[in-house]
Amino acid sequence: MRFLFPDLPQEFRYCFIAAALVLLILSAGCTQTPAGTTNTTNGILVTHPDDSHISVAFVGATGMDSLIEMEMTITDSNGKSITKSKGSRLGTTPIQIHATDSFTGSYSGKNHVLVTGYFSDGSQRVLVDRDI
Repeated sequence: MRFLFPDLPQEFRYCFIAAALVLLILSAGCTQTPAGTTNTTNGILVTHPDDSHISVAFVGATGMDSLIEMEMTITDSNGKSITKSKGSRLGTTPIQIHATDSFTGSYSGKNHVLVTGYFSDGSQRVLVDRDI
């Protein structure tokens, strides 16, 4: 360690190395995704860019290649619901990655998003069920 810091006493060298390691460990924790960001583990990305639009997109995920229909329901803060479908559960063609549907309305306040996925094997599951 003398070649790293030739002019400093040995105690300062160890303190400097320890401080550098602490900073390295702390900075590694800062690279993780912050809590509260959109969860895309189900392959669905919901965005709410302004008070009049909500978009739902299929961004793909492991095990989602047999998704043939997304049924999307948006309920605004006044209780008004709009349901749209992308794809068809009666067909066999999977939904393309980046398939997006947009909802236009009055979406200020608390809105609820429910997305149900239908798969080619006949199964279905809720992909998104949350307030935005």
